[in-house]
Amino acid sequence: MKVSADKVAVMIMSICLSIGASTHILDNINFGFLPYRFAPQWMNFYWTSLGLLDLFAVLLLIKYRKAGVLLTFLIMISDVYVNSLAYYSLNIIIDPIALQLQTLFLGFCVGSSLWLWNRSESV
Repeated sequence: MKVSADKVAVMIMSICLSIGASTHILDNINFGFLPYRFAPQWMNFYWTSLGLLDLFAVLLLIKYRKAGVLLTFLIMISDVYVNSLAYYSLNIIIDPIALQLQTLFLGFCVGSSLWLWNRSESV
């Protein structure tokens, strides 16, 4: 059975988004709603909302590719921006490894978004 490259890209995106979603959902389970009390309220709300937004993006990637690619791209741009602000300006994130991995994933999303967008015409 041959798996197409676009399906592999969607699978990678879906796995990474699912990891992000599970992280935020587990934080809500373990520490309650809006668990990031060390952050400004808007940032706490943003990080909390990623639990559902990431899962919604996975659903869209599978069912409606273009909408999923667009939402994934917007999530990752905003996530890297917010986490960079938290790390570099606010100093509320101590370990930069997660930010570096998110930036790497953003690069993957940027690199594959146009290709997946064009490939969705034939899906």
